[in-house]
Amino acid sequence: MQILKKATHLFMKKGYAQTSMREIAKATGIDIRNLYYFIKNKEEILFLVFDMLHKPELELFEKQGIMDIDDPVLQLSAAIRGLLDAGGHNYDDEVLLLYRESKSLPKRLLKNILDRESQVVSHIETILKKGKDRKIFLVEDTSYTANLIVYQLCVYPLRHWNMKKYSRDELSDLMVKHVLKMVLA
Repeated sequence: MQILKKATHLFMKKGYAQTSMREIAKATGIDIRNLYYFIKNKEEILFLVFDMLHKPELELFEKQGIMDIDDPVLQLSAAIRGLLDAGGHNYDDEVLLLYRESKSLPKRLLKNILDRESQVVSHIETILKKGKDRKIFLVEDTSYTANLIVYQLCVYPLRHWNMKKYSRDELSDLMVKHVLKMVLA
């Protein structure tokens, strides 16, 4: 975790391409030979940073039983709050790094990350479909709306400089209210 946090800081400060493994080793206080013992290359570090973002998000749906909630409104609200807690508020730099540097990953690793992102969107889409089928949500295209919701969850990391007046709880409340207003029949 220390390696990932320090590497993320360097990637954000200097850019992924301009950061060397030697600089990461120096920032972490780990001898470069030992660093290569833990991490094969810079690409693996970038992948692990993105993995660190997606793992808690996917576990949220599986372990916290969000998909077992019967009421689509409560289910969507719990998913939004959980996703904000799992990643949106805790990994601001990592989310920004994902949008800025994911193109630097090799195609196989990028595909893996995009598949995980698609799984999160798929869970939201399932919730929207259930609400639509029950005539609780008025959504024309559940896939498009699910993608919009997941993107909205990244608003704070992408625009935090302009949202400092809101606490995390206020942002979560605003996000839930905004999304529900968008989808409720």
